[in-house]
Amino acid sequence: MNYYSLNKKSANVNFKEATIQGQAPDKGLYFPQFIPLINKELIENIEAYSNEQIAFEIIKPYVGNTISDKDLFSIVQETVNFPIPLVKITDTIFSLELFHGPTLAFKDVGARFMSRCLGHFVKDGNKKLPF
Repeated sequence: MNYYSLNKKSANVNFKEATIQGQAPDKGLYFPQFIPLINKELIENIEAYSNEQIAFEIIKPYVGNTISDKDLFSIVQETVNFPIPLVKITDTIFSLELFHGPTLAFKDVGARFMSRCLGHFVKDGNKKLPF
């Protein structure tokens, strides 16, 4: 999958480059070119999947081939290794409690994932970070 700048003045990039750059050269935020459909089988049988399996299946299309499945699953396992309860609000509304991670904040999901992806991309030491 490629990502474009919301300012639309920079070249499209893949997940790896968007992660490393953080922000497009035109100061726009990177946004996926499309939002992938979730596999119907996953939705219909979601109780049969672990949190790690669900997260992997949802994020994989966004990452594309920039991270191997094995490494991506490992990153996902490290990211969601704490309880993420689904809490009933009403009969038809539920909410994920994303504040049960190490810092007790919702960023424990997104920031942990992105930092581990960044670490994966620069682990060989051949890539200079833009910051």
